[in-house]
Amino acid sequence: MMPLELIRHDITKLKVDVIVNAANTALKMGGGVCGAIFRVAGANELQKACDKIGGCKVGEAVITEGFHLDTKYIIHTPGPVWQGGGNQEANN
Repeated sequence: MMPLELIRHDITKLKVDVIVNAANTALKMGGGVCGAIFRVAGANELQKACDKIGGCKVGEAVITEGFHLDTKYIIHTPGPVWQGGGNQEANN
């Protein structure tokens, strides 16, 4: 079994094989961590790669190269958007 190591660091500066981006379903550059990943990777290049994929449903995942990041790949996966619990979020 491989040991688990937790790292508190800027995800855009990690030299790893893959990072996971909490994406939106349109795979468009967002704010927060998603926006930081896009900016450091090269927003235009990464957006073109995401546009070529076309989108991703909640609970699914797609992969792009890491472009200017020190990571080989970015896995983009959208999760459900919490809207207070009364809008069937648990079913999405």
